[in-house]
Amino acid sequence: MDFNRIDKDLRVSIENFPFSLDIDQKIFLDNPEIIQKEREELVRNNPFKGPDHIKVKDIFITSSVDHSQIRLHIYQPEEFDRQKTIVYFHGGGYVFGLPEQVDHQMFEIADHLKATIISVDYRLSPQYKFPVPVLDGFDALKWVIMHGNEYLGIDTDRISVFGASAGGHLAAAVTQMANDSGFQNIKHQFLLYPVIHNKLNTPSMNEFTDAPLWNKRYAETAWLHFLGNDKDKSLIYSDLTHYSDFPGLPRTTIVACELDPLRDEAIEFAQFLYQAGVKTELWVIPGAVHVFDLFDSPLTEEYKQFLYSRIFNLQ
Repeated sequence: MDFNRIDKDLRVSIENFPFSLDIDQKIFLDNPEIIQKEREELVRNNPFKGPDHIKVKDIFITSSVDHSQIRLHIYQPEEFDRQKTIVYFHGGGYVFGLPEQVDHQMFEIADHLKATIISVDYRLSPQYKFPVPVLDGFDALKWVIMHGNEYLGIDTDRISVFGASAGGHLAAAVTQMANDSGFQNIKHQFLLYPVIHNKLNTPSMNEFTDAPLWNKRYAETAWLHFLGNDKDKSLIYSDLTHYSDFPGLPRTTIVACELDPLRDEAIEFAQFLYQAGVKTELWVIPGAVHVFDLFDSPLTEEYKQFLYSRIFNLQ
């Protein structure tokens, strides 16, 4: 791609970033567990120290799939607003990542908004293929609904779900599953450069085959690990456009990036929501690439202010 299209300040920040976020394609395809371990070690070896008035704890809940333990990584200010709760899903292509990789962002959000954040450490592919990661997310949501008031003192009738990239896909899939199961506790879904479907056929996906940080080759491998032999099938809660009750979904905010292979999937998903009468806001950020918000730049600061103003817009 033409790197001159990237926002100038963002490009400088990416070039000066101290850690490489590039993925070795062969290792990603053949030995993804190596990348999983590397990413986990990177996060563990570079811990982020948040403010003391935000308490962090882990709660373990039982999976409905196989009775394994699912970790909920929880950030809660000492003086939290019980009506501000976020269930968060991290990115990583469903293949790598953990809640702590975005500690600095979660501390900032919790601090700025006095919000409780429940970040779900869902299981990863290819060890745990679809639908296990999605069911882990739904189990987490159900625990929050059923036990959040008792254990965290939150209003469980006013939940926002928030996810980035594959985590955006997971947030939206859990929202669809909750709607189908009769849970109306999610009042807002905030989807940051979300994965939407496995068709890999949009103009942006075919344009950005060599983009930094995420591209079509990475996406093909991620879907292979996530769906296995079903990688070419359109499955409910996997292909988020393959859904029968869009009108039942809550208010939605979608942030997409102009120079992201996932851009057109996000726009397509927004169209389904608009046509179903769902209150939906779509922002396609000029000059932004996938995971732009991990880098310090004026663009990232603008995005933060947008997030703060929208995440609890529940009406």
